[in-house]
Amino acid sequence: KSLSGHIEQGLALVDYDNMCRYTNDSKVDIELHTVDLIDTLAQAFRDIFPDLKELDVRLYGGWIDEFGIVSPVAYWLLQILPVLRGRRHRLIVRPSLATAMVQFPNMILQGTVRLHGRRKRQKMVDSMLGCDAMFIAATDLVRIGLVTDDDDLVPAALSAHTANPALMVWMRPRSIGRGLNDQKLSAQGLRIYHISGGSP
Repeated sequence: KSLSGHIEQGLALVDYDNMCRYTNDSKVDIELHTVDLIDTLAQAFRDIFPDLKELDVRLYGGWIDEFGIVSPVAYWLLQILPVLRGRRHRLIVRPSLATAMVQFPNMILQGTVRLHGRRKRQKMVDSMLGCDAMFIAATDLVRIGLVTDDDDLVPAALSAHTANPALMVWMRPRSIGRGLNDQKLSAQGLRIYHISGGSP
């Protein structure tokens, strides 16, 4: 918090696969989309919260498989993210992979991606993101952006907003008014912002 009382810390909770719909599982493709996403988030947070100085970006996805092994996408991101830390749009930006819940930072969740069945599947990712949003909103003095276009996160967005209405916003690629519950959410005071970036 600054001496003037303005909150200078921002936190983006990002549904990574929902926002970065890359077509090829290649390091180059993933890097391009991740750079675009982080740059878009830095600009959006700066526009919405002009007093911000720092932005932590937590990327949620299927990072650990059912055997406790880092997934290929997570492996590439772990190489890319340190390079992306630094100043963007006058913010100090720090991206990281969310492999544990904020409330339980020492417990890395296993099986957030299932790679050894008939098809690749994610597990626990939405609920992990939603629980973190509600926990942080209730306990931390930080500006929060829930970044997803997935309506599965609507209840968590509303609960987090209710816990801290002045600091919580929902950011998504879909235009305002196109969600089935947008009018009801807006009536409750939840601010919804249209952003682009991260997807082809």
